[in-house]
Amino acid sequence: MDEDSNQKPLFHMALGVLTSLTPPQHEIELIDEHFHDEIDYEGDYDFIGITSRTIEATRAYEIADAFRAKGKPVILGGLHISFNPEEAKQHADCIVVGEADNLWTTLLDDVANKRLKPEYNSKDFPPVKEIAPLDYARIAKASKRVKVDGTKSIPIYLTRGCLFNCSFCVTPNFTGKQYRTQKPELLKHQIEEAKKYFFNPKGKTSKPWFMLTDENLGINKKKLWESLDLLKECDITFSVFLSINFLEDPKTVRKLVDAGCNFVLAGLESIKQSTLEAYNKGHVNSAEKYAKIIDDCRKAGLNIQCNFLFNPALDTFEDIDELVQFVKKNNIFMPIFQIITPYPGTQMYWDYKKEGLITNEDWEKYNALHLVIKSERYEPLIFQYKVLKSYVDVYSWRYIVSRTYHNPRKLINLVTSIAFRTHLKKQIATFEQENHMSPAQLQGIK
Repeated sequence: MDEDSNQKPLFHMALGVLTSLTPPQHEIELIDEHFHDEIDYEGDYDFIGITSRTIEATRAYEIADAFRAKGKPVILGGLHISFNPEEAKQHADCIVVGEADNLWTTLLDDVANKRLKPEYNSKDFPPVKEIAPLDYARIAKASKRVKVDGTKSIPIYLTRGCLFNCSFCVTPNFTGKQYRTQKPELLKHQIEEAKKYFFNPKGKTSKPWFMLTDENLGINKKKLWESLDLLKECDITFSVFLSINFLEDPKTVRKLVDAGCNFVLAGLESIKQSTLEAYNKGHVNSAEKYAKIIDDCRKAGLNIQCNFLFNPALDTFEDIDELVQFVKKNNIFMPIFQIITPYPGTQMYWDYKKEGLITNEDWEKYNALHLVIKSERYEPLIFQYKVLKSYVDVYSWRYIVSRTYHNPRKLINLVTSIAFRTHLKKQIATFEQENHMSPAQLQGIK
């Protein structure tokens, strides 16, 4: 998430979980470069732990190398490291593969007793059957974050895992398909603690905004409804990731609205039927179904933020133009455009790697706005530019005003849309400057 986006949560969930699991005799300092925290390479640390996604891996290795050059032990973990262990080992004294919940205290004891192993794999420890609650007091003490109002999100989670097996998603292969939960009674306590340490009631909003980072909370409808009933009692606003198919149920939509949900993030991926079928979604989804669900939810007072994927093997420029018109016609709330990216750890990555279709493994390019796979139809730069131009188009002032007018929760709609527009305008200006796009190259790209 870019620094300009107000959807960026106050802290990385992995760091929040590990901080919460750390016994009190250990001191922690959280540094997050997403917020421009400065790194003290001279700090008196027993060890440095770094977690990263794929796009952050190169920077993570730079930091690790700098600390190791000063004789400080470095432990690397997270999504990217778990699926690229041999690469990561070149930059670390120790790597953690998989979820760290079940091995963290063992690792800390080993550090304290100077017997740190080169690798800890979650598969070698008892399975994580129940996820731990967040300790917001501990996180606040360890981090440099200040209190925020309801235009910035506070992360929280209730469940972990997803039963679906989307080829472009890393979740099934990292957290697994086992669906794990917290005890429901712990939810209200965490929210009150989060309000105490991270919410500023004197800001622009009277209620805090929580971002539920669960991969797919709606898989268990009973759990979802139970959680929504508890959230209703907490007097907050929140956002959540859900499959759009769960929003066909009017009772679920009503419970979301009554509980204070300001928007749901749903992966629509495409409105083209053949593309949906390629993603194993065509048998249950269609453009017409999407439009109806979005309209029904809007009338009920619920925004749906939609994520769309573009694949040059499946989508033509005409398909992209058609999708842009669909977004505009239906006043899609804060649409997200992404170029299909085979992240390490996904089935798509392994399939594309086997077929020799991956052209670039510069991890800094894995931000879903670079084309890193072979394309027989379009030159990579031209395809990237088309997607980026289309992305900017749906965040023009005209359509920001239209979406704000037609959708509920107008403040968050307006504030976030402006943040998206600001970021995208910078992105396209940088793209044009760095790639020296000529008039001939740009011809025909709207």
